[in-house]
Amino acid sequence: MGEVVVTSEEVEEVKIDSETEEQENGEVEGNMRRRRRRKKKKKKKKPGCSASGAVVNWARFLPMPALRVLLVEADDSTRQIISALLRKCSYRGRPHNVDLILTEVDLPSISGFALLTLIMEHDICKSIPVIMMSSQDSVSTVYKCMLRGAADYLVKPIRRNELRNLWQHVWRRKSSIVGGNSPQDESIGQKK
Repeated sequence: MGEVVVTSEEVEEVKIDSETEEQENGEVEGNMRRRRRRKKKKKKKKPGCSASGAVVNWARFLPMPALRVLLVEADDSTRQIISALLRKCSYRGRPHNVDLILTEVDLPSISGFALLTLIMEHDICKSIPVIMMSSQDSVSTVYKCMLRGAADYLVKPIRRNELRNLWQHVWRRKSSIVGGNSPQDESIGQKK
């Protein structure tokens, strides 16, 4: 069957005609016509619109990625590249009130494993997610980091889309603390 195209003038005429017909033919037929019109209107609904036709702003339901990231990287050029990528992803770098720590495994003065252990043992810092990164992609290195409490492990070169999703680790850590689970409880569950 074909499709009928109706102009706005014809819609007004249909409304007026249907009102007079309702009075003549009774309430039942009028209700059926109203239902059909509603169904036709629903089919023309635009994406992002609610049932009432109002536009829904989905951005207010999503977390904002304005987090403060502490970057620990020994190599100057790598640090500048990753800092630029973090800024492009709307992260900020501040020495105080850090939301997330992104650190290299191979540091010159202290090993990344030792730094991770110190962070996880500190009462204030252990609630901050630590993401380890390295050019090594060996399973044993990743396993050591995860056992010591790392939230994630990124293999260099770091890509922008990987950094764009860092906020998820902060959100998960905060929701697990609010829910009563400590980060240690999560790692015990993962071990089992």
